[in-house]
Amino acid sequence: MKRNFFQLTFNPILTLSCFSIFCFMLNLGLVMISYSIDANDLASLAIFSWFQAKLTLITPYVNQLTKLTGIIALSCLAFEGLHRIVNESLWNYLTSIYQTLRLRQFLKQDNQFEPLLTADTQTVTHTNPILKVFNQSVSKCVVDIRKEAVTVLLRLPRTQQAQKVLKAMEEDIKEEIANRYPHYYFSAPNRVGNQLWFIGTRR
Repeated sequence: MKRNFFQLTFNPILTLSCFSIFCFMLNLGLVMISYSIDANDLASLAIFSWFQAKLTLITPYVNQLTKLTGIIALSCLAFEGLHRIVNESLWNYLTSIYQTLRLRQFLKQDNQFEPLLTADTQTVTHTNPILKVFNQSVSKCVVDIRKEAVTVLLRLPRTQQAQKVLKAMEEDIKEEIANRYPHYYFSAPNRVGNQLWFIGTRR
């Protein structure tokens, strides 16, 4: 089974979008700091003059990075959106994005922290490494809704213990997605390499 363009680009687009927003906020912050230095006539002080020179040097690069990541993300979104309009349904594209985020929330295990008894009988809280790996894995899942089929793609966790957690949840996952898409019939999940595929065909 091969991933389509939507499945290949969803996570990179999400990462690029978040990074672009971060760069935009950083750029805005740098501009505001530079404006404050000018407005309060602080540039006459050596330290502020040096700081403003560094801001002037950094700001154009941050601005270019914001534009570059934003353009790449928007281009991929536009390409997939146009493809769906011509060959499929734009509504299914938007629904795929929404349902992907919903399923990620459903799969996420909130019990990431567990108590641990130390040698001096003190109880401390530490991160459960199994659930941490599991959550990292399911946070990459993608739901792709088409007119004739619904595909749920999960990346298998890299550790055997985290895979056991996913294995125990397979029936729950199938029941959840079958309940969300009652017009589709879902067969048993199919493992291909490090990916788990749930495929539903229209009844």
